[in-house]
Amino acid sequence: MRRLPGITFSAIILLLGSFFQLLLAVGMSFAGAAEHALIRSGASPGGTPVPAIPAWTPFLMYGFSAFLVALAVWGICTAIGLFRLRRWARYSVLVIGGCLALFGIPQIVIMLIMMAVPLPLPANVDPAQAQIAHNFAKVMFGVMSALYAVVCAVGVFWLVYFNRRRVREAFAGLQGQIVESSRPILISVVAIVSLIGGPSCLLLAFLPLPASFLGLTLHGLGKVVLYLVYGMLLTAAGTGLWRLQEWARRLSQGMQLIGLAHLFLYIARPSLVTKYSEEIDRTLNLAQPQIPAQFQNTINAATFGFSALLLVAIMVILHHYRGVFGRPPVAPAQIESTA
Repeated sequence: MRRLPGITFSAIILLLGSFFQLLLAVGMSFAGAAEHALIRSGASPGGTPVPAIPAWTPFLMYGFSAFLVALAVWGICTAIGLFRLRRWARYSVLVIGGCLALFGIPQIVIMLIMMAVPLPLPANVDPAQAQIAHNFAKVMFGVMSALYAVVCAVGVFWLVYFNRRRVREAFAGLQGQIVESSRPILISVVAIVSLIGGPSCLLLAFLPLPASFLGLTLHGLGKVVLYLVYGMLLTAAGTGLWRLQEWARRLSQGMQLIGLAHLFLYIARPSLVTKYSEEIDRTLNLAQPQIPAQFQNTINAATFGFSALLLVAIMVILHHYRGVFGRPPVAPAQIESTA
């Protein structure tokens, strides 16, 4: 079947985005190397002393670079599959689209909040220039929100476009053959996000940052155990959701409930958030920034509120599609060609 223009356009967008991620990965690697050299020399390029930089900072940059490279490879492979009309590439781009929409929406909300709430300015800023600085910040956050809106729109477009019947037929592989998946795309997105969260928890387990769980601040072995257990649960839930196992649906719903309890605790007791932030600053040897309480409370309320809505949305999705879990495997539906 002839390749549709929308498929070709989507493949090109994926390639461009993947190459941009590779450039970011290269830049992050060079920045990590520069940080490593500064740590070893203990001085800036001009010879003046620099503040103490945590020794793990370069390795965090290297890890983030590797993550960007992995995403770029995923995007490039998917683009090649789209050009060749591979069936797996359609599922892959649907998952990528779901992730773009899922992670783009909160960024838009945060940017809009940053536009609405006046940002605190450094003490050395001339009061006469304060209005100009605020206007510049609003323009900057407005541009960033527009960029995130474009990313989110691309994700939504892919979710809609690649679910159209004509597009599904293009990936069928044979004339007159239509392949349907018994796994809803939203379940696939939740499964992929869970599988990505597993390795992310492994990274967090070995970063020198404290963990927070239900109001408790954990260090050392306690933090490592928490992240490892949570990472294994996320990996197990993601694998089970992909296979439409009922136990995985219940496990994932239970994890969302724990997440909601965690968020509601911090909403009810804002002092716990302040205490945890101070603990992070103390661990990193950073000076506590002087941020107006109203601004900080607004950001925290928006962040926790949106996170709660996201967790509730996942629970609604898992409940709505509960009927597809636990069924025996069914062969893909096919329509034989009468030619």
